Amino acid sequence: MKQKLLFTLFFLLLGLPLLALAPVFITAGQSNADGRVYVNQLPYYIKANDYRHLNFASVAGPEDGTFGPRNISSATRWAFQDVVNYFIDQRSTSDFYAVKCTYGGTAIALGQTAAKVPEWNASRAYLDTAKAYRGDWTKGNSLAKSLTEGMRDLVNVTLSKLNGGYDVKAIMWHQGESDRKAADAYYDNFMTLVTYLRDSISNITGDEADRHLPVILGTISHKSKQYSSVVEQAQRKAAANDPNIYLIDMSDAGLREDNLHFDSAWTEYLGKKMFNVLVQIGAVDGDTIEVKKPVTEVQPSDTTSDSTFGDITFAAERSWDFTKTWSDSTKNALAVGGETTGWYAKSGWGYRYVLSFSDPAELTTIDGYVIKETQGLYFTSKTGNRLCVNPDKNIGLYAGGCTIIVPQVKPGQYVSLVTQTAKASSARGLVPTAASKQNLDSIAGGYASKKQVTNVWWIQDTFTQPVDAEFEITGGGIFIYKIAVSNSDPLSPTPTGISTVAALHNDTRLYTLSGVAVEAPVGPGIYIRNNKKIVVKGNVLP
Repeated sequence: MKQKLLFTLFFLLLGLPLLALAPVFITAGQSNADGRVYVNQLPYYIKANDYRHLNFASVAGPEDGTFGPRNISSATRWAFQDVVNYFIDQRSTSDFYAVKCTYGGTAIALGQTAAKVPEWNASRAYLDTAKAYRGDWTKGNSLAKSLTEGMRDLVNVTLSKLNGGYDVKAIMWHQGESDRKAADAYYDNFMTLVTYLRDSISNITGDEADRHLPVILGTISHKSKQYSSVVEQAQRKAAANDPNIYLIDMSDAGLREDNLHFDSAWTEYLGKKMFNVLVQIGAVDGDTIEVKKPVTEVQPSDTTSDSTFGDITFAAERSWDFTKTWSDSTKNALAVGGETTGWYAKSGWGYRYVLSFSDPAELTTIDGYVIKETQGLYFTSKTGNRLCVNPDKNIGLYAGGCTIIVPQVKPGQYVSLVTQTAKASSARGLVPTAASKQNLDSIAGGYASKKQVTNVWWIQDTFTQPVDAEFEITGGGIFIYKIAVSNSDPLSPTPTGISTVAALHNDTRLYTLSGVAVEAPVGPGIYIRNNKKIVVKGNVLP
């Protein structure tokens, strides 16, 4: 298919002025390319401006070869691509096209993730039998084919029909965390993937130049809990050996509380740097934009105070609050039995469940009473005395070997748990079990703290069926106070106004409400400086 060349030849033969080829930009990779920052932290200049010329398509799921709008204001989260698209849109006088193929937790090397997680491997042996991932892992698992076959559909249905033709400009890539255990093979695997994508796109477009398509990649933050120096060295080697691979250093990037995903300021930074590379290589006309490194956000820990926002009311599909008064029937049932027969009182932990059970079950006392305050939740306990109930206070997992299961959470929903570690500061609270970790994306919490922490996980919306959210503890005992399943992020409810603002830092620097230090206001809004609230109506401090 040689539409681009045919359009050019057609206009030259007729002696007509050439129409500008519509630019096409591709973004691919895992979660940081997919986007893990909530829309309420979207840069103000994007919030205030609709995309005028953008046509958007995501091919890591069901698609029909057509583009549509990118309704960023109604999206849940955003990525660096949304920043790139904004600045391209500002420079454009006609339509441009953005293609996205991303999926969290994906690796290039085979065997690094659960079977239901798609992968980027592009070895010939794998691709000979692999099928494209289209939102159902039972029917296909190849993201490389998702991208190339998705591009073929987009060309056949839409791009080949454009009056002026089209031109694929670059691939923007961020990935590598999930390859950390196969880091020695990353260079070869990555270069094999790049070659496959370039050759496949060239075969689709009919443009030989696409066999050298520019690839722009960002490195992994050294603060990431999945950072691998070997992967980073491989990325730097790729950029050094291939003149059309461009590297952006993200080694000092700030992360969200999960110590894995870029925070809002650094997501914006990567987007601006990506845009500047596109300008520098001639993929976008005009001058580069000014980019400053953000001041890294202070992360909560045992030595820095956790942010306190009070009780937040949000709509929950299901919820359990163990801090409310429990029924007398439950308390009486728990009191029946001795140390060797069922539940028994223990200082600080309430009643311990003596029996062990490997199959998930609701909590039932020795006389068959189902504890109504925990109904709908399922537990396992490989060893007795490790699962505890403390009426009016909490549920306790005393040590390893216990799990708590929130069943049948729908794709796109959030699971939140308010927890507190019992002792060791090394305890990181609840984490997804091996069976569940590929279903869940950590949004908040999960860090070491002996204070109450709200942990939030998001069920990936690429799944087609509800999944069980299973959690276990790491490093020591933990108390669980509240659990909820909701359709929206419980930590980011729709704002209804601010009556008080707690001081995040006691110094003279300027901070956003998310705790990011900035040199000057990044737009209208509320800021904190020296324990005082400052309302900025424009871009200048009052």
